[in-house]
Amino acid sequence: MNFPGVRKQGELGSFRPSSVATWILVAAFMVACIESNPQPSPQGNSAMDAVSTDTQDWAEDTATNLTDGVAQDDGILKDLVAEDAMDSAGDAEVVLDDTVDIDDADQTSEDVEDTLEEIEVVPCVGEGCAAGPGWAPDPSVNGPYPVGVRTYSLDLLDHLGNPRTIRVEVWYPTTDEYVDGPFDAIDFYVDAPEDIKPVVEQYQGQLPSIPVDASRDAPPRIADGPFPLVVFSHGAYGVRFQSVFFTVPLASHGYVVVSADHTGNVLYDLLVGEYNMDDMILSAFDRPLDAVALIDDVFQRNEDPDDDLYGMINESEVGISGHSFGGYTSLNLGFTDPRIKAVLPMAPATTPLGLLGFDAATFPVPMMMMAGAMDKTLPPDGEMREPYKEYPSPKFYFELNAGGHFTYSDICQLDLLYIANDLGIDDADNALNDGCADYNVPSEIAHPLIRQFGIGFFNYYLRHSDESLQWFNAEAAAMFPEILTYLDDMIPD
Repeated sequence: MNFPGVRKQGELGSFRPSSVATWILVAAFMVACIESNPQPSPQGNSAMDAVSTDTQDWAEDTATNLTDGVAQDDGILKDLVAEDAMDSAGDAEVVLDDTVDIDDADQTSEDVEDTLEEIEVVPCVGEGCAAGPGWAPDPSVNGPYPVGVRTYSLDLLDHLGNPRTIRVEVWYPTTDEYVDGPFDAIDFYVDAPEDIKPVVEQYQGQLPSIPVDASRDAPPRIADGPFPLVVFSHGAYGVRFQSVFFTVPLASHGYVVVSADHTGNVLYDLLVGEYNMDDMILSAFDRPLDAVALIDDVFQRNEDPDDDLYGMINESEVGISGHSFGGYTSLNLGFTDPRIKAVLPMAPATTPLGLLGFDAATFPVPMMMMAGAMDKTLPPDGEMREPYKEYPSPKFYFELNAGGHFTYSDICQLDLLYIANDLGIDDADNALNDGCADYNVPSEIAHPLIRQFGIGFFNYYLRHSDESLQWFNAEAAAMFPEILTYLDDMIPD
């Protein structure tokens, strides 16, 4: 069977030839491990017969591990997870000279703010004050530029050559007249497709609007461009704006940030009960193609004098980030698309990359892997700590001691647990509390640190701000010994 979309991506050196059986295995892994914890049985899937027994056993063990301890009392669960996180941190054996040990996570948000103030900031140089050679603004807070946001649809072909449409969100620096707004707010009812609005209306109490420091359809800030491009890929059954705590501040630091709904694997699909293995399989195929199409489309807009984004993008400086299933997508593009210069996967699924034949030791660009020690959806030992060892430097490992899977998103602001239980989705408590529980690090502490290290990383590699290293090196991590573990390996192998 030939996949036109895969052949197209192959022109960029991307997907290596792989049997259908291997692809089905990848999708089966995704079904077992990504955000929605129910594991429907692949009944009647004869392609699975081609999968080795050892790999099947591994997948079954992984699925079992994901639901361990779900029935525990909340207090007992808190103690068990905290103990497991401490034990796993010690057992990981990811040891470098710059390792920062995990201790009790009792630093407050005020402690974090005080610590950030201790970091010496290079004085702003030049108009605009975005990171660049000679200066390095604090990446944990909003940058010097107001942010605009636009939404549009993009038509492309899926991996079978069938027409496919994805909705796209673009955040970008705008002009100073929008520094005080008016600001946008994410309204799920307004955003939802027409046929899903009645369902969204039913759950408006659980899907509140989310204020965003971005101005709808504001003019692009042409004068201070061009800006690096960063693609963001959401998690399974997430949504393109699931991590605005990161994407909007990133744009304010002088980036064009683009994210798409991976059609068929979006929050709205889950709301109408369309969780199924087929959609997960299709998404495993289509996500990398979506990301490639996003870059192609934005580059075309950048070169079109009639487009509002004309001249906004520095096409030689492209990065990618993503959460969970989107972390897999970001690493895939790091291997396959030579336009990518830096990769920031958050709580990623990495096992599928090996199953596809990718060799971590050959990863060609700088990478910062982010994780949560309490992640129950994708346990960090197998999906992050061990795989990290195989990647070549420059590489960085950032793990929040009390972080869970959804710590790397804004999803905890929504009451998806109520919705999932109302829809009869099994094991929802285990999945949707992963990062949102009272024993997890609160977002007011976690999100500034994720921005400090993540945006600092992009500023160093995409905006060529050598001074930004101070925000994400081992010395910076040492200021938060009770919150995170950090590995810093900048020396090329």
